[in-house]
Order: sequence, then structure tokens, then C-alpha cells
Amino acid sequence: MTSLFERWKKTDPRAWTTEAVEGWLEKEFLAYEIPLAAISSADYRNDEEVREDLIYKLYTITHPDVLQRLYSAEEKAMKDCGPEAYEDYWRSLFLRQNHRPGAETSHTALTDATWLAYNLLTIQHALGQRTSIVLEREGGQVTGAKVYGMSDYLSTFLVAVTGYREAGTNERNYYSMVTGDVNDVGFDWYLDCLARHGMI
Repeated sequence: MTSLFERWKKTDPRAWTTEAVEGWLEKEFLAYEIPLAAISSADYRNDEEVREDLIYKLYTITHPDVLQRLYSAEEKAMKDCGPEAYEDYWRSLFLRQNHRPGAETSHTALTDATWLAYNLLTIQHALGQRTSIVLEREGGQVTGAKVYGMSDYLSTFLVAVTGYREAGTNERNYYSMVTGDVNDVGFDWYLDCLARHGMI
């Protein structure tokens, strides 16, 4: 059997255009765009999976039938947190900072409710009621994506579509790769994702 690397060299998959990725999310998962600011800029800035200067759109998926199809049995079990934790999640909705059970509660006036949208997103991601995807763009192509709310299927598909950013000499982490280096963990995972989704 031909190695994944040899199959990759023969097909040399290219990154998808922004229109192709957006169309795929909208058609396959009934995803729709929400404001990028629904997730705080501090979260984007502090997340090593995201390049804040390249993000351009935030999509979200809320259709119950689509979410059921999107999550594996293991992921569904992880999101089934039990009635007490479920109640605690919803009680935390109106807290200025999304405190978790056992933390001191502090409610704030709703003069600036941007944090409320963020709390709602976070709670729905944790409970399996929503999955969101932030997209990065360079030129006309999607060159990175981050899934909020666990979905192995969606995460691995987006890795197959975008790959990881090219690792520089001072930047080697799990979210970068050295294209063509079969000993590079990131590139190896990229090949696995391509094979898993039938792209090589």
C-alpha cells in the first residue's frame, strides 16, 4: 500500500477558497455567520490555535439534528454533564465573568452586554447545543480554522482542508507543520486527516 506521503505527493491537495469553505459549512451543517466579537479579542489573542490578525469570520451551528450528526457517541457522553452541572452552567449565564460552580457569584448591570453573548456561547458549546468555527484567511484561501465546542469530525476535516500554518525557525508547536517533512508531528497529523476524509 502506498504511504500517505506518497499519496499526498501525487494529489498535492490545495487549500480551499474562502467561498468553498463557507459554502460547505452553510450547506452541510446549516452554519451561519455571527459577529467575530461574540468571542472576546483577548480569547483570540491568547489562543495559540488562532492567529488573531488573520481571522475574518465566525460561523456557528445550532440545528439540533446537525449537532447530533456532528458529535460522536463519546463526545455526546462528555457533553452530558448531569442535571446539577447543567443547572450551574445556566445559572452562570448572567455572571460578569463566567464563574463555575462553587465560585462566588457576582451579578452586574447589563449596561454593556457583550459578555452576555460570550457567556451564552461558552455555555452552549459546553452543553453540546452549539459548535462554532472561526476562520482565518490569507489571500483568497482559508488557511486556518478553530472549532469551539468539541467535534472531532469537524476539526479533522478543517485540518485536512487548511493544513497547519508553516512552522518558522522560532515557531514549532502542535499547531504548525513543516510541509513535506514526514518526521514532523503536525505534517503527519495533516496527512492522517486528509486520509480520514478521503482527500488522498
